[in-house]
Amino acid sequence: INAEYMGNEAVLNMLAEIGTKDNIPGFVSRAKDKGDNTRLMGFGHRVYRNYDPRAKIMQQSCHEVLNELGIDNPHLELAMELERISLTDPYFIDKKLYPNVDFYSGIVLSAIGIPTEMFTVMFAMSRVSGWISHWIESMESPEFKISRPRQLYTGAAKRDYP
Repeated sequence: INAEYMGNEAVLNMLAEIGTKDNIPGFVSRAKDKGDNTRLMGFGHRVYRNYDPRAKIMQQSCHEVLNELGIDNPHLELAMELERISLTDPYFIDKKLYPNVDFYSGIVLSAIGIPTEMFTVMFAMSRVSGWISHWIESMESPEFKISRPRQLYTGAAKRDYP
């Protein structure tokens, strides 16, 4: 699985690689093996240390969209089995690896006809209104003079140059 993909696209690629429910135990074993590069995509979140509440909403939306469209998507069955395992397996519980919102969103986006190469675009489009609202607020504020986004360098303090 190429982790360079957007999360939801990486999840779809992972589910395609797994293929069938019969392959899930082997895939999960490889994901647990520190010597193997296999990763469980769509699990964990840097903010949510427990179950991502958005994931439960997205799972429900996924069912609703697929039912409304009359789509029988085998990826949903695989996703639900992987989620079941993650919520009961001590390895995932100890590491706090629970499905995040990306885990189901790729299935929904695919079902409504969004090509996977457009997932990142959809992600950005959903945030544009917030970015623009923030900009408008700052421009209308009498205290606003100039925008200086804060950047902190966290790299090495001293390095030798060739």
